Amino acid sequence: MDTLSYINSFAPAKINLGLRILGKREDGYHEIRTLMAPISIGDNIYIERTEDGIVLETSGHFDVPKDANNLALKAALLFLSHYSIQSGLKIKLTKVIPPGAGLGGGSSDAATVLSSLKELFGIKDSIDTLFQLAAQLGSDVPFFLLKKPALCTGRGEKLQPATIHYPRKGILFYPGFPVQTPWAYKKYRELLDQGAVHPPDPATIDQPLNDLEQVVFSKYLWLGTLKSWLINRFHPELCLMSGSGSSLFALFNQEDPQFFESLIQEAKNYLGSCCWIRSFEILESI
Repeated sequence: MDTLSYINSFAPAKINLGLRILGKREDGYHEIRTLMAPISIGDNIYIERTEDGIVLETSGHFDVPKDANNLALKAALLFLSHYSIQSGLKIKLTKVIPPGAGLGGGSSDAATVLSSLKELFGIKDSIDTLFQLAAQLGSDVPFFLLKKPALCTGRGEKLQPATIHYPRKGILFYPGFPVQTPWAYKKYRELLDQGAVHPPDPATIDQPLNDLEQVVFSKYLWLGTLKSWLINRFHPELCLMSGSGSSLFALFNQEDPQFFESLIQEAKNYLGSCCWIRSFEILESI
């Protein structure tokens, strides 16, 4: 069988249909429980085999690092090192997912690079090895290898495939500024120690709540205002901040494209040009 010379792949964003923080772990991470789902908005990653060296080219709506801080590049280096592959790569990353938005863009890019390189080089190793490599890159990276909705526990790396019982279609709002995940969790811990926030009640652990909203909204008041406006104006089935923010999403029991077009236009008129707004659909598989 001939080996591939290039591969082109879709790297989806994700949303968190609830994010509960159960406590801090000895390794510095937090124990979480979250239902995550891939969505139809995503980056594009083209990878081509070359003679030597690894070149990362980026384009699209958002700027991202082109050095070792880029998770896609980290994933490529880790994969080649693990399998002792002597090859060059050209990686073209087209960014559609806003960075620092709680949508897992970097993690999705990393997972997509791992799975793409496995196919590109015809590696027959167990998928378990890829999951082990993914866990080294970040807590959310293993989820994107699963390629379907999942209940994620531990620090996010323990995965159980899940069925989504919410409407599939919605609107995504990125306010034009990022929220740094380490800051959000650190601030949550500080407020927890002060008694300003409380651990989730075991009786409500499966409710679609995001425990980081209170933390993030206390600093970025506009996000709380936006969520209230969305709920009061459009009455979605579910409206939450995704991950540690800064993006919000709203799900609607609607199939009419005109409904979403009208909602987006009204939201743009209300929010102005600073807010990035897109319709999306939850994906059952990728």
